[in-house]
Amino acid sequence: MVFGTITGPEAPEDYCFEVTVGEEQELRQIDDRHVGAFYNTGQQSFVITAEEASDAEGASVPTSLALTAGKTITLTVHLREGNPLADWAPFHYPVVGGSGWEGGFISEEIKGPPDESELKSKPSPPAVGEPGPQCDVPALRGRTLKAARRALERGDCRLGPVRGRRRPGAEVVRQYRPVGKALPAGTEVGVKLAS
Repeated sequence: MVFGTITGPEAPEDYCFEVTVGEEQELRQIDDRHVGAFYNTGQQSFVITAEEASDAEGASVPTSLALTAGKTITLTVHLREGNPLADWAPFHYPVVGGSGWEGGFISEEIKGPPDESELKSKPSPPAVGEPGPQCDVPALRGRTLKAARRALERGDCRLGPVRGRRRPGAEVVRQYRPVGKALPAGTEVGVKLAS
């Protein structure tokens, strides 16, 4: 039970599917995301779950599933309401089936035990109660990629994945970490450039 790529807000939100069940089975609504097939004895046979959806930037698009008539179920992709996790901002198309991935990235490097030279040159950790270095996420929207990189370096952050077309003068239209958030030093902040 999947839906095709949704390319814009004018696309339908409802997708109907006919479910084949045995003569001794019936479909029942379990909740707003699940419909189950049950035997006449009341024992559950299988469960159908609403397909997850995500937009072009990885934001999860809410979906629900309803038993609409007999053996027909309707999957609703709630794309016109906007993103409930981003103050109902519009979704970015296309919307596709599958889970999303909102947020930036933190890179971790895993190394073996340090040798003696690394131990000698390593700075001592901060004293108890004293904060260590941290990434203070700056506001990047409206900056060029070069200016955004400099601002991130000043805040002890690093530039993460860059989405959108890199071209001279392209400005950041979205960043994937909240402005002012204090994160571990070296945290990557992904950005999207104007297309």
